[in-house]
Amino acid sequence: MQFFKTVVFTLLLWAFSSTGASAQMNFAFQEGTFLIKGRITDLQTKEGIAKANIVIVNRRTGITCDGDGVFAMYVYPTDTLRFTSVGYIYKLVAVSDLDKDSVYSINIPLLKDFVKLKEVTIYPFRNKQEFVDAFMAAKDVNKVSLPGIAPPKFNTMPKRPKISSPVSMIYDRIKRKKSSANPEFRP
Repeated sequence: MQFFKTVVFTLLLWAFSSTGASAQMNFAFQEGTFLIKGRITDLQTKEGIAKANIVIVNRRTGITCDGDGVFAMYVYPTDTLRFTSVGYIYKLVAVSDLDKDSVYSINIPLLKDFVKLKEVTIYPFRNKQEFVDAFMAAKDVNKVSLPGIAPPKFNTMPKRPKISSPVSMIYDRIKRKKSSANPEFRP
């Protein structure tokens, strides 16, 4: 009977531990810290920014938001937070500047960072007409010379080394021996 109770207890213990029934412990809380919760959003669309980063600048630690831009973390009142995401201008916020009534519903809007570049067309010649003339005059690819690019070293492709297998080596030896021993031999 004792054996049966031990087996049942072991199986139950194993079942609860493997199914994830135990709660995840959060050891981030320490004395002097408090929990802030919030969401990082796009300033224009008001949608959450997925996988945005929050860095505690003075402690060099941080977290990543979930897919909706929601976060929760423990901070000290003296901390400074940097909210960043790829394609957005970062934002620095001092925890002491946060309103104490809204530490559970902070909304951090980030502005998209965009750089407008001028359109550029790159030619290896001074103008398009020189390119057309050089292209039409070249009948062989190796005769085209581009400024700033070294001419090709080979006029023809170098020969590849012959790759042989043990079977082909044996066949070549037999073939050489038979042909040199008797030139009139035919297989």
